[in-house]
Amino acid sequence: MKFLFFFITLYSLIQQISFCQIISGQIVDKATLEPLEYSTIRVVKGNIGTISLKNGEFELDISKSTKNDSIRFSYLGYETVTLAMNVLQPSRKELIKLTPVSFNLQEVIVNEKPKTIVIGNQRVGRNYTGWGDFKSLRGRIRGILVDVQDCPVKVKSMSFRLNHNDWDSVAFRLNISEVNDKHRGNSLLKKNIFVTTGKKHKWVRIDLNQENILICSKAVVSLEWVDAWGKTGEFSNLLTVSLGKNRGYTYKQEPGEEYGQLTFGDSMPAIILEVYSN
Repeated sequence: MKFLFFFITLYSLIQQISFCQIISGQIVDKATLEPLEYSTIRVVKGNIGTISLKNGEFELDISKSTKNDSIRFSYLGYETVTLAMNVLQPSRKELIKLTPVSFNLQEVIVNEKPKTIVIGNQRVGRNYTGWGDFKSLRGRIRGILVDVQDCPVKVKSMSFRLNHNDWDSVAFRLNISEVNDKHRGNSLLKKNIFVTTGKKHKWVRIDLNQENILICSKAVVSLEWVDAWGKTGEFSNLLTVSLGKNRGYTYKQEPGEEYGQLTFGDSMPAIILEVYSN
């Protein structure tokens, strides 16, 4: 009887310790208190992180961090907030408020009948890259490096080729970023751009003409899986993007990583940009 009581007490303590290693809360717009969907939460200088749900709510396991660490909350178009670990209380639901920032947009004049060119990788092969288990791989990023000859050029559209999709529909965050010392640098976008699709084995095209995105020289064009809807299979649902046949640089970043990596190889994800030619 005493052994059973000891076991129950020990189990209860383990559960409490485990619970205290998870911080949770919601990320919202400071002025409107509207949820900021798929915000990024990351332990600074550590490969620990996650993204929030569509309603801005999040949970982050901090069991592998230390009390001297800090956590960064970020969302494109908003000021980043960094908080010391010791001010966050696992026993309560945190409300993180982010402040929007304003941008001065550079105007680009396009001819009445502009010509366009396609850059990236449109030669689709049999191989693929991408995602699988929903819970652990939300936030994984895959992309390519593009190089434009003119400077600057305006982006008309972005397309990517889904190789396989077991979900009813999926959501991605698109990004076009500067290149900084072989790493992905600051985003060239002024706000988050999400695309939701139910396509299974086809090209997905996103019109970006109104976003006024400018590229000069090299940039990383990437996709981040942020959400999915539908019944999960016995183990997980497959979600992949085709790999093309062109040689070039592929960008990979895993959930929680501070920085991704560009690697040169025989095949890149099937991602293309349509840009206006000067």
